[in-house]
Amino acid sequence: MSTALAVTSGDPCGIGPEVILKALATPGASTLWAGPGRIAVIGDLPVFERLGRRLPPWRVCSLREFPRRRDRLAFIQLHHRDRFTPGRSGAAAGRASLDYLDAAVTLAKQGAVGALVTAPVTKWTIHRVRPGFEGQTEYLARAFRSPFAVMMFASDRLRIVLLTRHVALRRVAARVTAPLVRRTIRTALDALRTQFGVARPRLAVCGLNPHAGEGGLFGDEERRVLMPVVRALRRAGARIDGPFAADGFFAAQASPAWPAGRYDAVVCWYHDQGLIPFKLAARDAGCQVTLGLPVVRVSPDHGSALDLAGKGLADPGSMRYALRLAASLAAAQRGQTPGGVRPRF
Repeated sequence: MSTALAVTSGDPCGIGPEVILKALATPGASTLWAGPGRIAVIGDLPVFERLGRRLPPWRVCSLREFPRRRDRLAFIQLHHRDRFTPGRSGAAAGRASLDYLDAAVTLAKQGAVGALVTAPVTKWTIHRVRPGFEGQTEYLARAFRSPFAVMMFASDRLRIVLLTRHVALRRVAARVTAPLVRRTIRTALDALRTQFGVARPRLAVCGLNPHAGEGGLFGDEERRVLMPVVRALRRAGARIDGPFAADGFFAAQASPAWPAGRYDAVVCWYHDQGLIPFKLAARDAGCQVTLGLPVVRVSPDHGSALDLAGKGLADPGSMRYALRLAASLAAAQRGQTPGGVRPRF
């Protein structure tokens, strides 16, 4: 498996190109491509040139040429004829976003790259050309014919694993079933061992309802759906604690008395339950990781931010972290280095 990274531009009208440029221009970023691995940025060169920043020392090439070349940092030009204006996205940008993603998938299937770093897309623009599009995670799972994908958010401080992703809150309880809980936890435990190098991972599981249901007083999903699975996995040797009331659990971690490194990941039921504490803890030094794919895939933990695009205000912290983690996980896949960092949570 290659250690090269494919970096997709996301929405060309969003902040993806800006945070990519800023992350690659960060002092010390050259170590990412100075070693055995390479980086291929996939997009449209005029978008990057119009940002007005000095371009990194990459060589422009085609998708077909890249696997045969040995440039440490390359730009794969897709030559869209549309002029992409920062902050003004639409169907053309949505189509381009998918083209960048498809090009990265092609390289991964060829074995030319071992990790994908995907800048954020704008979902409504892709809906215009691909109705039913849910997100890059689901799109990549289908592209790689992966039967089950899990969304993790990772930082040095905290890892969050989601049972549901972009689901309306009113539908979460019905969407979470015992098989979903079982597959999600097993996938997370396996990834922590094989990708992140945690020999005996330990998970915390949050409840859905206030006070984790208060013994059924505020809801019975914890008792009826979650706990039978958790007990069965414990009997099989898994180290899982909970269910915890999410508010008290995440508040406790801020205390100096909280044991460092107690949990390797926290399982949450829905998007905001996990992402609010994660973003408070990560502070632009974390990213998303997709578990269950045959290739490493990471992405910044923010959206395309059309309101910031073209203003030079986008923070590249999450993209910088994503590049570093992707390089680490790709190297671990080759058995070259330990994968990732054990969180202090």
